[in-house]
This record gives sequence, structure tokens and C-alpha cells, in this order.
Amino acid sequence: MTDRQILEAVLTEVRGLGTRMDKFESRMDGFESQMDKFKSRMDRMEERQKRFEEETRNNFADIKLHLENITDRNISILAENHLNLINKMDVSATWMNRIMINEVKMNALTDQVARLQAKSS
Repeated sequence: MTDRQILEAVLTEVRGLGTRMDKFESRMDGFESQMDKFKSRMDRMEERQKRFEEETRNNFADIKLHLENITDRNISILAENHLNLINKMDVSATWMNRIMINEVKMNALTDQVARLQAKSS
């Protein structure tokens, strides 16, 4: 192989490398473009996540406020009314006991009167 042939072979290889490098650069440009799109999507996703976290915190605060203001108050009202109901039932039970005791006494007295009337007749 002559020097000229060697130089032509090297030149052909260099041109091939140049073409391959151009393709590689083109692919790298495409990759960089895709990376920019990916970064943009990630930024949007991070922004959505921040909004979601903020909304969640706000919702949690609203729920906590509702529990403190409404539910706790309602539980207190129910507890107070339950105590009143128990007291009323207690009074009612006491009166029922007295009525039953009086009925028993009345039955005993009626029985005694009937026996006395039976003896006297």
C-alpha cells in the first residue's frame, strides 16, 4: 500500500468519524431537548405537589377548626343533656318507687279492713 492509499484510507475514516460525530451531536441535541422537557415537567410536577401540600394543610386546619368549634361543642351539649336526662330518670324512678310502696301499703290496709269487716259481721 502506497502512502497515498494510506492517506486516502485515513481521510475516508476521518470523514466517516466526522459523519458519525455529526449524528452523535444531533442525537445529543435531541437528548438535551428531551432533558429540558423532562425538567420542565418535573418543575410543573413539583409546583403541583406544593399546591397539593398547601391545600392539604388548609383542609387539615379547616377540619381541626371544625372539630374544635362544632364537634367539641356538640359533644359538650350531649354530655350536659345526658346528665339532665339521668337526673330526671332518677327523680322519676324515686317517684315510681314511692307509688309502688304506697300501693303495697294500700293493698295491705285494704286487706286488713276486709278482715276486720269479716270479723265484725
